[in-house]
Amino acid sequence: MQKVLICALPALVLLSGCTNSPAHRIAECKKQGGTEAACTTAEWNYEKANPLPKYNPSSYDNAAVLQAAYNANAAKGKTSEN
Repeated sequence: MQKVLICALPALVLLSGCTNSPAHRIAECKKQGGTEAACTTAEWNYEKANPLPKYNPSSYDNAAVLQAAYNANAAKGKTSEN
């Protein structure tokens, strides 16, 4: 039992770190209208300035993500009704 927990803990830490990967940040930058070169440069600068990843609790909370998606959908529905 202890061996399983000892092996599972590093795996969970690794998986949680992957949700805040550079590729995800570059994709978010592109979604906001940035060019690939600008987003890659911003990520490069970010990695140089912040060698340790930022802790973002909302990226681990599925309820917050679902609520944000629901609110965005509700806002779209209200604007199309008017």
